[in-house]
Amino acid sequence: MARRTEAVYIISVAAELAGVHPQTLRIYERKGLIEPFRTPGGTRRYSDEDLARLGLIQELTAAGVNLEGVRRILALQHENLRLRGQVERLRRLLGEAEARYAGAPPSSSGMQPGSRRNLPDIIRGFPFRP
Repeated sequence: MARRTEAVYIISVAAELAGVHPQTLRIYERKGLIEPFRTPGGTRRYSDEDLARLGLIQELTAAGVNLEGVRRILALQHENLRLRGQVERLRRLLGEAEARYAGAPPSSSGMQPGSRRNLPDIIRGFPFRP
């Protein structure tokens, strides 16, 4: 079975699986909504991730969002994932630093080792469901 990121579907198969015309996939590519893998010969290949993204694009356009709106939503989702990863990394580093200094005497700043200052908790999941 193919891994989720392997680009194995040619454009006609991807279009059929997504329920769109192959020309629609070319339009989505021109608009920057999807970026299929290209073989050395220039043939487009789509992965399961690409098909999932096409499903989201179809969902959004069916709900009345135009292609520019879809592009912006996809960009915001990507940025959100990037920022969540960054926050997770920073929380991990903070936890490691707290563990390292847990037994150290109080610093001149008055902060107790292991205190988190006033960091907010991360809310998991997307709060808006259509």
